[in-house]
Parts: sequence; C-alpha cells; structure tokens
Amino acid sequence: MDYSFTRLSFPHNLSKSTCPPGCGAIQAEVYFSKKYKPMTGKPDDYIEPVIHDLRRCGLIKDADEILFRNATFAEYANVIFDLERAENLATVHGYLDEIGIRYCGRYGDWGYMWTDDSFKSGERAAQSILDEASS
Repeated sequence: MDYSFTRLSFPHNLSKSTCPPGCGAIQAEVYFSKKYKPMTGKPDDYIEPVIHDLRRCGLIKDADEILFRNATFAEYANVIFDLERAENLATVHGYLDEIGIRYCGRYGDWGYMWTDDSFKSGERAAQSILDEASS
C-alpha cells in the first residue's frame, strides 16, 4: 500500500512537553527528488494527503481533532540512496582523501545515521587528524 509519507516520528514519546496534556504529536516526512519524485506543489499542499493516509493506516481516527498542522521544506534533509550511490560516493570520498579533507556525519559519510552515529563519525574524523598531527 502506498502512503504519501516516507517516515513518521512521534515526538510526544520523547518528551511530554511537545504537546498539550492528553494529546499526541506526529511528524511526517514526505521525500522528494528532482530525479525520481519532483515536488509539484507547496509544502502545505501535502498536509491533507498525509492526514488522509494517517487515517487510512489507522494512526489517527476520523473523530480525532488536529490542533496544529504545519509543513516546511528542507531541500537537503536526507541522504538519498540510488543506484549510482556507491560509484559516486567512491569518487567523492577518493577526491576528499586525495586532498586531505576529512569527512564525517550523515552527509560526509553519506549514510543514514542517527545522531549518536553522526557524533561517533565526527569523533573518528577528529581522531584521525590528531593521529596524523602527532606522527
């Protein structure tokens, strides 16, 4: 079954201060790509299709009152994995290695990472610089 959103998170599970008492919070992500799935409207145009699909998959009921809705556009929000990824990543990382630039994190390593993974990646990059400086 196709849904308009690609990923959901539930901020109220992380902190009760994200919404009023007795309420929940859902953050939906809708991905676009100039190459594979271009964005054809404004961010607000995608709110109702997401709400429709949240109802369709049973996460919210028709009777549920939605107190707040908002949409924003983040052009470079996530790493996109496509069939050219491995070859392109080798080219970019090879060039950066050749000129001595360290890379790290979600966009430097070009990987799907949680915050702690990104932090560890940064630590590894910093350690490699320190190791090189001390040798």
